[in-house]
Parts: sequence; structure tokens; C-alpha cells
Amino acid sequence: MKKFLYLCGMMLLCINMMAQIDVNDDNWECFINEDFSGIRSWDSHWEDTKDTPNYTPLWRCFAHEMWNFGVTGDIKHERHVYQKSNAVFDTNNQTLKLLGDFKSQNSLWCGDGYEPAPWNKYCHFCDPIQDQHPFVHYHSAMIESIDPVGYGYYEVECKMPTHKGAYSAFWFWSNLGNKYNEIDVFERGEQHCYQNPEKQTISGIWYNPYGTNLKPLGNIPGAQRYGHYLNTLHSEVPNLESYHTFGCLWMPERVVFYVDNEAISEFNDPEKIPPHPMWLKITHLEDKDARIYPAKNNDTIWGDWHDEMTINYVRGYRLKTNRDEDVAVRSVSDFNNFVYSTKHTISMGGLSSILTIPIGSNFTMRAVESIIIDSNFELPLGAEMTLMVHDCPQCSMEGVELPSYDCGMDKENE
Repeated sequence: MKKFLYLCGMMLLCINMMAQIDVNDDNWECFINEDFSGIRSWDSHWEDTKDTPNYTPLWRCFAHEMWNFGVTGDIKHERHVYQKSNAVFDTNNQTLKLLGDFKSQNSLWCGDGYEPAPWNKYCHFCDPIQDQHPFVHYHSAMIESIDPVGYGYYEVECKMPTHKGAYSAFWFWSNLGNKYNEIDVFERGEQHCYQNPEKQTISGIWYNPYGTNLKPLGNIPGAQRYGHYLNTLHSEVPNLESYHTFGCLWMPERVVFYVDNEAISEFNDPEKIPPHPMWLKITHLEDKDARIYPAKNNDTIWGDWHDEMTINYVRGYRLKTNRDEDVAVRSVSDFNNFVYSTKHTISMGGLSSILTIPIGSNFTMRAVESIIIDSNFELPLGAEMTLMVHDCPQCSMEGVELPSYDCGMDKENE
């Protein structure tokens, strides 16, 4: 059946570029509200533990010196090793700090944290021998969600260093479906933001319809970039070393990027938008551009510093769904008792009298198949309504069942 929305005698408000998610849309539910409060530590599996009964761990630390981007063996050498000890819970300020530290070759730590993890998904490796890995100079940190996450709206509030070589990111990645998928909500690095590194970030999507590798290998194609966008903070706001929010609306046919509650770019090609669940990641590292100046014998002097990316919160929302339910709203009591979620169909209008929406109402109704105003209906001045017909995101996601996490009270923004 062709999907449609039929209206009689009213105006429909369509929102194409939302300021984050619509706060008046009760169809959304929070499933991640991470404010880094409570007692935190990394256990032997590098999973997050919290002094709360039945708490589902959200994060694990990610450790490596080389990243294998796919089954074809594409290796990227980086100038750091990720350490679980460099992801630090600041219990006083209720934040997470990802630290970047300069290390000489003989001080690189290669202890117990680099034994193979209980899962075999990643290579945990450290070898500071000069002739094998002469380019490692830093310890850094990355965390990722233990479980993949799906379509929804995601937001981080953070601040980060902006010196040459410092690289911070909030992003998604997976190779589910034997395809490379990546969404970069933001990246900040000298190589991307050289024009104004204190105020610029980039966003974008990577996808590979042919396989799991990022870069081309022989006759095997690599990932393609879609939706690349370079954003510069407004001149009147502080630079990236102060707190800013970065958000992403990820839906089957639409990705929107946000900075400080403002939609900065939108992309709508469903063939290039990742259809599989992905792991949510936050990264800080000191990478290849952390050089000060070339020295004698083509050697390089590296910055001897300690810096940190600070994360105040991470939030995730997804649409509530009940795609098999057909609902009729025929009276004010039906409207007041309406349970918000994405329905199969919605019919509205009074059968024997006019259905008048109460003044002051501001609501959104969503359906998979149709929304029909089929009889007497009135939307008075002072009431607002948004009607949306679209696919059910969770129903169309290809992959595993998605988890739910504890959503407690919001922490006051710092």
C-alpha cells in the first residue's frame, strides 16, 4: 500500500532540520544517559562497572598500536598506543578524561593490559622495539560501546586540546554485514582543520559496498566518503578547548549533524547511509602531526606534553515503535490518553462532533503507513501539531538486537 498522509482543513508543520531532536516529540526515548557519575573503574575485561544494582556496562577501553581496517589486512601505523589507564574517571567533576602523554621509546608501557582480550574481535598489541615500531611516541585513549547501537539521535558534550597533532573524535564504526561503515559526528585534527584548528571540526560518512576494508588494496576497492562537511564555530563563541555539544541524527534515509544545538549539515542518500548497528566510539590521540620541527639527519622532535580530552556527558535517544498498532483518535480523552510511539496507522477526527485539540498542546504523531484526518477536526490557535509518516527505523535495521541502558537524571551542564 502506498504510504500517505491526508489532511483536511489544516496546516501541517514539517521539520526538516531539527535543532537536535524535538523536545516536544514524546515518541523518542532515552536509552543512554552517561554522565560519568558514581563509582567507576575498569575491570579485567575493561568494562565499565557502576555502584548500581543490575547496571548494564556501557563502555570498554580499546587498546592497540596498529589498526587492522579489514579482513584484507590493511594496516595503519599510528604514533601512539591506546591504554586503558589513559581513560580516567574524574569522580570529583563527574567527567571522563582521555589522556595523551608523550613517552620515549624506553618508557612505553607494555604490561598486562596488552594480553589478548577475552574476545577475539580486536588485536591488543604493544611492541616498543625500535627497529619494528620506531614511530610510537605517545600513550592515548579510546572508549567504545560494548554493544553496537542503532538508529537514533546521539550527542556528546566535550572539550579538547587544539595543538598540532592532537586528534579527538566522536564516531561510529562497524563491519557488520561484511561492509565497512563509519559515521564521524566530529573529528578535530591538524590534517583536517588546518585553516582554523582551534575552531574547526569535520563530519562525514564512510561506506564500502564491496567489503570491510577502508583503503583500496590492489583490485579490492576501499571505502568511499559521503557527506563530508567542514564546520567552523561562530566567531563569537569560545574555541574547542571550551565545552561544546556535537550531535548526530542517524536514520535509515537521513543523517543530520549538529554543533551547539544547530543543524550544520544534512545528507539523504539511503544507499550511502550505514544500515547496520555500529559501535559508538570516543577517541583522543597524539598522531603523526605531533612534530615540532625537523632535526638533523631527517629526525623529528616530538612534543613533550600531557593533554586531555574531557567528556561531560554522552546521550542517546531512539524512537519508540509499535508498528503493528492501528490507532483512532476520536475524542479529547483519546487524545489525552494517546500512548506516543511510531504506529502502523493513525486516524483522527470526531465522528459525531468536532474533535478540538486543547489550546497549548504541542505534539508529534508518527506512523509507518498513514496518518488520516478523516472527519471533524479542529486545531485552534495556540496549539501545535507535527505529523510524520516514515519507515520504522528499528524495524528496518539489519543486525543484532539492540540493548537498553540505564537512563537516570540528567547532570547539570558545567
